[in-house]
Amino acid sequence: MSMSVPLILQDDCELGAKETEDGIENDFAYRNNVAQATKLVRLGFIRKVYCLLSAQLILTTIVGAVCMFTPPIQEFIHRNDWLMLLAFITSIATIIALHIWRKSTPTNFILLGIFTVVMAYSLGVTISYFSQAVVLQALLLTIAVVVGLTMYTFQTKRDFSALHSTLFAGLFILIIGGFLQIFLQSTAFEILLSLGGALIFSLFIIVDTKLIMEHLSPEEYILATINLYLDIINLFLYILRILQAARS
Repeated sequence: MSMSVPLILQDDCELGAKETEDGIENDFAYRNNVAQATKLVRLGFIRKVYCLLSAQLILTTIVGAVCMFTPPIQEFIHRNDWLMLLAFITSIATIIALHIWRKSTPTNFILLGIFTVVMAYSLGVTISYFSQAVVLQALLLTIAVVVGLTMYTFQTKRDFSALHSTLFAGLFILIIGGFLQIFLQSTAFEILLSLGGALIFSLFIIVDTKLIMEHLSPEEYILATINLYLDIINLFLYILRILQAARS
């Protein structure tokens, strides 16, 4: 089951079309969406999102590697399952706080750091139960898919915003399917469920990348970063499950 779901709905996007000769300052003051902002603001917003996302993914990779390759740490996290529950509660609380204070600097950066550490720990604990070969394969496949989808989205002119409701319906089906799998314990159903999850979060990467490029306010970089981060993490987890189930 996915660790969490994307945060930004279409209603969260602050749209507008008011711009004056003052340039950058008024782009932020009037909260224009990225597509209507000046080129400088648009590029700055995209650069900020992907720099923060890169930092999150690097930290997550480091924490995951430590959990996987350090036996004493593996033993500690396996003996203290309650830490995963604490991490889950903390991640939910941090998401709520980020939604409230997403534009309050430096509070939003502090909350983003806490959220990333908690998610990195949760992922590290998860992958510590898988073989190193499977994790590496899942990592490489995830990188290939994310890079390919991002390049495609930056080049295409298609509008994917209509997919939002369909994708969230798909998430609901995944949750129900994950609950059923607890009782079924079927390898075939696990592969089917994981393939569906990988497809849904691949589409989420496209949709959320389009949001970053065209629909979000330049001030929404924190939530944009979290959306893409969660899309990538969930895609990785579903690919990991596919590979593990295929081996079984």
